Amino acid sequence: MKKFLKIFLILMTFLLVSCSNNKKDKQSDNSKTSNTEIVTAIKKQEYNLDPKLSDSLNNDSVVSQLFEGLTEYSSHGKIALNQAESIEKSADFKKWTITLRDNLKWSDGSDITAEDYVESWMSILNYENKNPNAFKLFFIKDAKKLYDGKAKLKEFDGIKILNKKTIEVTMEYPVKNFDEILSNVFMFPTKKGTKINKENLITNSAFKLKSYNDEEIILEQNENYWDNINTKIKKVTLKLVENEILAYQLFDLKQLDFFGLPFYEIPYERRLDSSKKPELLNFKTNIFEFLKLDTNNKILKNDTLRKNLNDLIDSKFLAEFILYNNSVPMIQRENLVSEQISKLKNEVEEILKSSNLQNEVLTLSGNGTKLSERILASLSKEWIDKYKIKVSIKNDGTSEITHSIFNIGTTDDLDIKYYINHFLQNDDFSKMYTSIEDIQRDNLIFPLYKRSFSVLVHNNIQGLHINPNGLLLIKNLLKH
Repeated sequence: MKKFLKIFLILMTFLLVSCSNNKKDKQSDNSKTSNTEIVTAIKKQEYNLDPKLSDSLNNDSVVSQLFEGLTEYSSHGKIALNQAESIEKSADFKKWTITLRDNLKWSDGSDITAEDYVESWMSILNYENKNPNAFKLFFIKDAKKLYDGKAKLKEFDGIKILNKKTIEVTMEYPVKNFDEILSNVFMFPTKKGTKINKENLITNSAFKLKSYNDEEIILEQNENYWDNINTKIKKVTLKLVENEILAYQLFDLKQLDFFGLPFYEIPYERRLDSSKKPELLNFKTNIFEFLKLDTNNKILKNDTLRKNLNDLIDSKFLAEFILYNNSVPMIQRENLVSEQISKLKNEVEEILKSSNLQNEVLTLSGNGTKLSERILASLSKEWIDKYKIKVSIKNDGTSEITHSIFNIGTTDDLDIKYYINHFLQNDDFSKMYTSIEDIQRDNLIFPLYKRSFSVLVHNNIQGLHINPNGLLLIKNLLKH
């Protein structure tokens, strides 16, 4: 009996030690996993995983984790080479030569070639694909003619493949920052001859797609990525969350590592509250927010009325008390004194009366967000109070004044001209603007400000920054 008891005690001791070791191993594994996994929230919507067709900040934020291009912005806001080994430009900025890195691989292990890039860009310029980003490439020689069917594909030489690794791009006019434009999501390649497929997505960035369902998108490390050794995050969970209030609460409950744009905007109702949190970071971007005008409208086609409406926009007030995120007004100016306001009012009153415009109504529309509503409400109050102009705010249909956002992802303020040339000048590149003031005078009450992005981030995350073109790259993050 004593012998049996002794054996029993030895076995129990062994089991307890074994269980204890297993528990420690599990805790160690969990600790490893938590230190290499990032969790954030994104809008619950359908995401188009084709970079060529991505045309919103939220969609870009997801796609840019799976695909990458030739360049990207560094944490210092400077352009760095990504899949490009070198980029050379001619003295007149009209010819650019791009050489790819050696041994670039897709996530399936196959080679990435110049042909992959060129086929992707040419797909954008194919009119049949109805790509929303096509106009952003019209600075390439004959690209607009090709898109309109006025040039034949075999004659098009705006984009050439010189060899397996080298691409030559010729411009319609000097483009000094093509290397910046290359960092935009729509310029990222997809593998030649393949389709975008959630079940078997072939990617070229630090991560590949593990799963995509109604609740979450899970990404895992891409072992074939050229810079894999510097990617510390092994797994990314993008929770598909119904609304921004719930996502905000999940961050407070520490179920998210970070929360905010470009993945999911901090809810307007929590904007003031979040501005006081120590976890809040604000990042300046080169994304323009402005008012687009219908200058065929009886009031807006009058130069003086349009100018006076613009003069009463207090961009500093909008940035500080509507946005709470340190966005920067594009045109700095002093606050108007009462005498100046009186002069503007008298000018407007006289024009409205002499042109019989007193009963005209200006309709304003936003992009459906509370922030947009607040901006329009703030502006219309000034116009109603000061000028007695009738203003109506609406959320759909056509309007004389529309609150808009534009992003082409460069540091050149004048790149807004791409948008203007396409939407307001029917791609007429014979008139190119040389100053913000010229753009403002001819086309828009423009711009309100450059957007800043607000992100809430817990203090165990390092390396988080927003690029000037509005991308947050999880591959750059570290977690402690």
